[in-house]
Amino acid sequence: MRISILKKAMTGLLASAVIIGSTLALLPRKEASASSLFELSGTAHIQDTGNVTAEQDGSGLLKLGTRGQSKRLEAITINLVNNSGVSGSLEYRVHVQDIGWMDWTPAGSKAGTEGQAKRLEGIEIRLTGDLASCYAVEYSAHIQNYGDNQGAVCDGALAGTTGESKRVEEIRIKIVERTSYTSMGIKYRTHIQDQGWENTWAEDGSQSGTTGKSRRLEAISITLTGAQYQGGIKYKTHIQDYGWQTDVANGEMSGTQGKSKRLEAITIELTGDVAEHYDVYYRVHVQDIGWMNWAKNGEKSGTSGGGKRLESIQIVLVAKGTGNPGNVSGIAGNYSEAFKELLPNRYQFFDFRARYRTNGALVGMDVSAYQGNVDWKAVKNAGVDFVILRLARCSSTTQVMAFDTYFLKNYQAAKDAGLLVGAYYYCTRGDSDSVIADTNAICDFLEQNNITLDFPVGFDWEEYEKMQQWGIPDTNALNALWKTFIDTMAGRGYDVMIYSSKWYLEHYWNTYDKMVWVANWVPQTTYRGEYHLWQVTSTGECDGIKGIVDLDIYYPMGHKAYTG
Repeated sequence: MRISILKKAMTGLLASAVIIGSTLALLPRKEASASSLFELSGTAHIQDTGNVTAEQDGSGLLKLGTRGQSKRLEAITINLVNNSGVSGSLEYRVHVQDIGWMDWTPAGSKAGTEGQAKRLEGIEIRLTGDLASCYAVEYSAHIQNYGDNQGAVCDGALAGTTGESKRVEEIRIKIVERTSYTSMGIKYRTHIQDQGWENTWAEDGSQSGTTGKSRRLEAISITLTGAQYQGGIKYKTHIQDYGWQTDVANGEMSGTQGKSKRLEAITIELTGDVAEHYDVYYRVHVQDIGWMNWAKNGEKSGTSGGGKRLESIQIVLVAKGTGNPGNVSGIAGNYSEAFKELLPNRYQFFDFRARYRTNGALVGMDVSAYQGNVDWKAVKNAGVDFVILRLARCSSTTQVMAFDTYFLKNYQAAKDAGLLVGAYYYCTRGDSDSVIADTNAICDFLEQNNITLDFPVGFDWEEYEKMQQWGIPDTNALNALWKTFIDTMAGRGYDVMIYSSKWYLEHYWNTYDKMVWVANWVPQTTYRGEYHLWQVTSTGECDGIKGIVDLDIYYPMGHKAYTG
């Protein structure tokens, strides 16, 4: 529970009462500003100058150090006189050149060094005891090269930097009432390949990092702004070759510098009272994938197992329970998942697209009821150009034909998403009359449902081991079935194509100069004939589809025969 603000020392009867802990928060208080309840003073040990003392100004602000003189702070002492009647004080610690973080120091004690010419690089300050419940310490650092770009931080967060060899030149400190804040925000910045740390801090959903430049993020720091509630923020990163690191908090660096290691994933989580009132949402731009979906409150964001670099990040605080913030800073996500574990035996569609969508080729997939419900908008956002849907299938045991139960649903949704759509017929028939009957039924179905296809209708016959069982004596008889399909479809006004694996196309099938859809699950097909479609793998994974899916390439102008 937040404690109401004590404005003056008690008078009369209350002044003689012994008030302990939270009991004090329930008593009436006279109006007074925080600056009149606390007296801040201190000493700064400044390069070439030595010790300089200072007191707070009329607004309660204490300034220690210099500006515009390029002089490092080497040590500080902060004094606090607490006239509020609330128990508690102040403590701080400093990050010193070549030493790192020194121990926490109580108010009135020196932090840093003298006579060693070592710069202060960062500072953290926090209130202690009951005082921290209703007041906050707000402070900022004037940093070499960065100036005031970092802005103010509160309650133990890092002001300044670590690991960047940047001197702190001035520190400004003020104690404020928590009720003076009506909201909180967030600031962050990243260390970028070949660029180093950003000179400015992104805030409240703005982009940190780059897109379209193929540059990895190597480290990140994150800080809350405002002190409406007690608490902080912690985060950890998944680093190339190192894996998940331990949590850091409140402006500390997570990641590496000078090691050329990419960040691959991140988790971010609020702590303390702030976590009861806010959710933290974050999303990342990943190599070859683009912007992923929002993660929140400690969920993983990014990828693992595929060696994909993080390239940019957005972070935003929203009121508890408000939900996904959607498009922030005009950026739309293009991936439905926030985190993806990339399995070594799967072909990710974003990798497939990056490799094969070149020189006018389009990339897509073929889908049947096996894939179940598909999110076709997510499929389109993933960069899919086309889909070939199974229209009908003959049973491998009974040879009876049935229409794919998902075809109409998939067709309409894929069309609505803006995909090119084709269809194929999986045939197990052994006689021409059955093929004719099936073909006419397919044409009737297409016409009755006003289906407009962007590809010739595919013919897929694969049950070679059952040819003798089904009365097909040789490849001539098999090709006669295929020719029956061609002629019957032509009579109804439809063009066709044949689907088969490379070996069977080369040894069994007469293509009759129809479009070829070759299945050859290798990085580069060695099929020697002309083809328009190439099925590259049966173990693809794509956003919007659960499980695996076949991935295909379409060459609108056809592809030249293999000449290797």
